[in-house]
Amino acid sequence: MVPPLSAKEKLQIQFRKSLRRGHTKNAELDPMISEGVAAIMEPEETAIVRVDSTKGQHYWFTDRRLLSEHDDDIRELVRYQSVFKAHWMFKDFWTERAKSLQSLEAATHFKFDHFDRLEIESHDRLVVLEDLDQAYSPVLHFLRWITRPL
Repeated sequence: MVPPLSAKEKLQIQFRKSLRRGHTKNAELDPMISEGVAAIMEPEETAIVRVDSTKGQHYWFTDRRLLSEHDDDIRELVRYQSVFKAHWMFKDFWTERAKSLQSLEAATHFKFDHFDRLEIESHDRLVVLEDLDQAYSPVLHFLRWITRPL
């Protein structure tokens, strides 16, 4: 029996594919970590991918968790083991937000404004990733991959 892929391998597969095809320009595999991120890394933790948001924020995907860096604020957003669902744009899109999009023009404008936004449900909170540009796709695929039942 083949062992399941690790988070590191899943991240590498998703981002290599997207980078090779030229779909994602704001992500870097095996990035050099900043001094601030290095200070909060756990023993043996490895940075796999850095995604640069369109607003200057950096999302660091390690082999075990997602970190956020903006200016001098660096924090853990979520541990992969606690993620149970990932949503493109909004968790409540079909129940609440879709009702307000009465025209094709409104729906198009809404999608244009929020296409690179994800919401991640974990056991204790909802985490929002914004301004991911085209990196939203490999991030969403990775998050959905890690939440699949074995």
